[in-house]
Amino acid sequence: MKCPQCHFGNRPEVKFCEECGARLKLVCPRCALEVPTGRKFCGQCGHSLFQSAWTVDGIAPAIIGERKQVTVMFSDLSGYTTMTERMDPEDVKEIMGRIFGEITQIVKKYDGFVGRFLGDAAMVLFGIPISHEDDAVRAIRSAMDIHSAVEAMNPDYQTKIGRPLAMHTGINSGLVIISELGTAKTAGELTGDAVNVASRLCSLARQGTILVGPETHSAARAYFSFRQCELAEVKGRTGRVQPYEVLTTRTKPEKPPRLHALRAELIGRGEEMALLAGGRERLEHGRRAIVCISGDPGTGKTRLVEEFRGTLDRTRFRWMPIYAYGYTQSIPYWPWIDLMNRGWRIEEKDPPERVREKIELGVRGFLGEREHTHSVVGSLFSLCNQELESLSPELWKGQLYEAARSYLTEFTRSRPTVICLEDLHWADLPFVDLLRFVLTESTFPALFLCVYRPPFRLFSKEQLHAVKDFYHAIRLEDLAPAEAQQMMESLLGSRTIPLELKQFIHKKTEGNPFYLEEVINSLTESETLVQDDGTWKLARTLSESDISPTIQGVISARLDRLNVEWKRLLQEASVIGRNFLYVILEHITELREHIHDCLGGLERLDLIRTNSLQPELEYIFKHTLTQEVVYGGLLKKERQIVHERIGEVMEGLFRDRLPEMYETLAFHYKQSNSIHKAVDYLAKSGEKSLRKYAVEESHQYFREAYELLTQNGDKNRTDGVLLVDLLIKWAFVYYYSGEYRKLQELLEAHLKLAEVLDDRHRLGMYYA
Repeated sequence: MKCPQCHFGNRPEVKFCEECGARLKLVCPRCALEVPTGRKFCGQCGHSLFQSAWTVDGIAPAIIGERKQVTVMFSDLSGYTTMTERMDPEDVKEIMGRIFGEITQIVKKYDGFVGRFLGDAAMVLFGIPISHEDDAVRAIRSAMDIHSAVEAMNPDYQTKIGRPLAMHTGINSGLVIISELGTAKTAGELTGDAVNVASRLCSLARQGTILVGPETHSAARAYFSFRQCELAEVKGRTGRVQPYEVLTTRTKPEKPPRLHALRAELIGRGEEMALLAGGRERLEHGRRAIVCISGDPGTGKTRLVEEFRGTLDRTRFRWMPIYAYGYTQSIPYWPWIDLMNRGWRIEEKDPPERVREKIELGVRGFLGEREHTHSVVGSLFSLCNQELESLSPELWKGQLYEAARSYLTEFTRSRPTVICLEDLHWADLPFVDLLRFVLTESTFPALFLCVYRPPFRLFSKEQLHAVKDFYHAIRLEDLAPAEAQQMMESLLGSRTIPLELKQFIHKKTEGNPFYLEEVINSLTESETLVQDDGTWKLARTLSESDISPTIQGVISARLDRLNVEWKRLLQEASVIGRNFLYVILEHITELREHIHDCLGGLERLDLIRTNSLQPELEYIFKHTLTQEVVYGGLLKKERQIVHERIGEVMEGLFRDRLPEMYETLAFHYKQSNSIHKAVDYLAKSGEKSLRKYAVEESHQYFREAYELLTQNGDKNRTDGVLLVDLLIKWAFVYYYSGEYRKLQELLEAHLKLAEVLDDRHRLGMYYA
C-alpha cells in the first residue's frame, strides 16, 4: 500500500508506513472516502478499488481495435547524423540512452505513453491507454520539458559533439485506430492521419522549436502563446496543414480553454447566483462562508463562477484562484505549490538558490520569523535543508498545515477575499486533506468557492457537521428544454433558428450548457451554420461528425477512467442503443458474471439510469452523446459482430412477438454482415408500415433494402430472388404513392434478372 504522506510502497499487511511512520489508510481515489482494507469497491461512489486481471502495469489498456481521439508527438534530436559521424558508436549510444531515459520520465509524469524510439526520435502518445481532457496541453508541456532537459545536458556533451544538443518536436491531435493491443513497452499498431501529420510537423520544426497542428492548437490555445506559420504540405494528404509554433506558457490560463465568438447569457441559474450573493453578504459582514459547486462535465460550474466574479467590486474584494490539473495529481500539494509560485513569482527556470531566496522573503513577509517554516515550505520545492532532518513526518505535516493557515489568515486580513478552488476532483489527496483542515479548523473571514465534479466529495458527514453554520452546496443539473431553447436563442442572437438545428441540438446536447455552446460554435466555425441577411441557415445536412472533438475528449476522458469490465459492458450496451433492455445485454455480454456490479457502478457514476422496471427492466444512457462516443470508439468490424449477436438474441427472446421487433431487428442486421437478414426485416418493416398507410416510411425501408442488395455488382441466385421479391413488394408502395413512371423505370432496369431466374410465378407477378 502506498503511503499517503511520503508515497513509500509498503507491504500489504502493515498498518503504519515503514518509511515515515504515518498511519496507512485505504482511500477511494474518486471521492476520498476512507475504506476498510480488503474491500473491492468504494461504498460511497462505487469506484473499483482493485486492479483488473486485464490491466497492464495497473492501467487498463486500450481495447483491441479501438478508435480513439489522441494527441501524437514526435520529438527528434537535431544534428544526429553529424553526431554519429564524429563520435564513437558507444558514446552515441550513451547519449541517446540518457536522452531517451529523460523522455520516458517526463512523459510518465504527464501520463503519456512512449510508443516507440526510432533511432534519434521518440513517438509519444497522449490519450492511450487513458484519455484526458487536456491531452494536448500535456503533450506540449512534456515537449517543453524534454527540450529543457536535453539542453541541460550540453555542459556534459557539447565539447565532445562539437555542437549543442537540441530537440525539435511536432504534435498533432486526431482520430487513430489501434489495431493491436498495447503492452507496457509498445503502443501496438496505430493508423490515422493524426500520426502522419505529427511526423511531418516534426520534420518541419527547426532546432529547439515545437510545431503543433490546428486541432492541438485549438485545444491548448488558452494555455500557451503561439505563432501562426506558413501552410505546409503533407505527403499523401489532400490540402495543406496550418502549423503553429509554441512560444511560451501563459501565466494565468483562462478557464475554460475556449475562445469562440458566440457566448450566451447565463440561463437558468438564478437561484444559484442568489445563494452566491448570500455568501458575498456574509463576507461583507466579516463572516466566513463555504459554497461547494458540483456538477457533471459541461453543466456550467466555471461559467457560474465567472458570472459571480463579475458581480464583485474589484476595488473592495480580492480574488484568489487556486487551480488543480489532471496532470498534477501525482505531485503532493501541487495546488498549494502553484499558489506560492504565483504569489512569490517563482519561475520554472529559477535556480535552486533563487527559489530559496524567494521563499524566505515570502515567508518572512507573510509569516514573520518562524522556526522551520521556510524550510518546510522549501521542501515542497525539493529544496534540501538540514533543519528538516530532526523533524518527524507528523511534525513536518503540522508545520505545513499551520503555515498554510497563517498564510491565508494574513492574506485575507487587508480586505474581503474570495478563494476559488477550481477542479478539486483533480487535486492530489495530501492537498485535499490540507484544504479540509483549513476549512474546518480556521476562523479567518473568507468566501471559499469549491468547484468539483461528482462523485468527488469534499467533506465527510462529521466534517459537514463542523461547518454546517456557514456551508452551502450547489448541485448543477442540465437545463430544462425551455431554458436550452432560450440559451440557443441567446447564443445566436435570434429567435429564428432552423428547425433541423433545433432538433439536432435538443437530441444531442439535452440541455448540457457546455455541449450546446460547443456544438453551436463548432458549426459556425466550420461554416456549416451561416448567417445570411440576419437569418441563420444550415449550409448542409447535419450528421454525427458535427460533434466537436472537444466534447468527445471530455466524454472519453471520463470513460477511460472506468475499470475494464465497466467500460466493456458500456460498449456492448451502446451497440444495443441509447435505451437497452437488461435481458438483451445479459445474453450478449462477455461479462455475465459481473453484470449486476457493473450496471450498479455505472448508475452510481450517472452514466446510465434505470428507464423502466415494467414490463421489462430497461436502462438508458444519461446523454445520447455518451452513447455515441462509446459506440464510436469500437472498430466497425467489432460493431458488426455485436450487432449480429443482438439480432440473434432478439430473435430467440421475442420469437412469439417478432412483428413488434421488425424495425429494431432490421436496424441491427443492417449494421452487421448478415445482409440477407437485414433485407428480410427491412422488407417486413416496409410492409408493416404500408399496412398502417405510412407510405413514406414504408418507401424508406424498401429503399434501404434495395441499396443493400444492389451495392455489389455481382449477384448469385439467392440475391436475385431476394431482389425480385423485394421489387414486387415495393411496387405496392409506388402504387399507393402514384409514382407509376418511377416504378416502371425501376422494374425495367431489373427485367433481365427476373427473366433469368426461370421462375414463372415470380416472373408473372413481376410482369403484372
